Amino acid sequence: MVFNGLLRFRIIRSKQVKEIALGGGHDQSQPVEKQTLLTIKQLPPWYDPNPFILSGYRPETRSYYRCFASWLYCHNETGNIYSHLIPGILLLSSQGILYEYIRTKHENLSNFDWSIVSLQLVTASICLLTSTTYHTLLNHSAAVAHRWLQLDYIGIIALILGNFISGLHFGFYCNPQLKHFYWSLILAFSSATAVALLSPQFRGLEWRSFRLASFVCTGLSAFAPIGHACMLWGVPYLWKIGVKYYLLEGAFVNCIQKGKITDTLQKRVPESLYPGAFDIWGHSHTIWHVFVTFSIGAHVMGLLHGLEYSYSQAECR
Repeated sequence: MVFNGLLRFRIIRSKQVKEIALGGGHDQSQPVEKQTLLTIKQLPPWYDPNPFILSGYRPETRSYYRCFASWLYCHNETGNIYSHLIPGILLLSSQGILYEYIRTKHENLSNFDWSIVSLQLVTASICLLTSTTYHTLLNHSAAVAHRWLQLDYIGIIALILGNFISGLHFGFYCNPQLKHFYWSLILAFSSATAVALLSPQFRGLEWRSFRLASFVCTGLSAFAPIGHACMLWGVPYLWKIGVKYYLLEGAFVNCIQKGKITDTLQKRVPESLYPGAFDIWGHSHTIWHVFVTFSIGAHVMGLLHGLEYSYSQAECR
């Protein structure tokens, strides 16, 4: 399954804005730990806030140091930052442990098969850590926020590719021709999605639905190889290669996707029900981040299940 629901719909105006005063008498030279957080009415014009989060916004800093220093105090991006920072670091640091675990079970583990598993972990980490950096630098300036929004999109596309490449590798382990065909297909879909996300032509608010549709179509393409494998080898084979975990991943993605659709319609839950009550913790974007992490975990479990089957029961081994 692909994380087609990860698209961030924050639209930041591309025009550069002049320096403005953020709130009456706010002194940005004060120590970071004593920074005054802003209300939604005090934000600069270029900022695209959640209309139901009324406070807890960091002021525009134009300083990378001060943006990263905001990790040390609470604001309305704290949950978004740490919900991806912690799992992103864990995924990167767990590669050695996971490699040793697999090698204890399969001493004949090939370098290529491990590189496929490693690719998935790396692309997942890229997605999570670019998301972390985007949310960290969101209050730097209009130009920097927009640049990291684009990198956030690239991280999502990297995760899509990592998920497909790894899942297809072990799903079609004994049929390289089909595997390479579907690899080519997802590469084409991902390239088209990248154009839709990164092209200035499709950057405006009126193209939100189009950008969402590009992710949905890319995600739905996952059903093609699953259905194909089912026709060739039956449902029992799907279960053996870990598709049950991919379906669990799909359930998490479905929650994310529904959240993104309601986001588009400006019906963000739960903060839309009680504006101001979820300004710091528990708002919809943080909840979606948690579902993203669960989705990645489910995919890794499916991947390990597929690797186990490939090394213990696959006919071509």
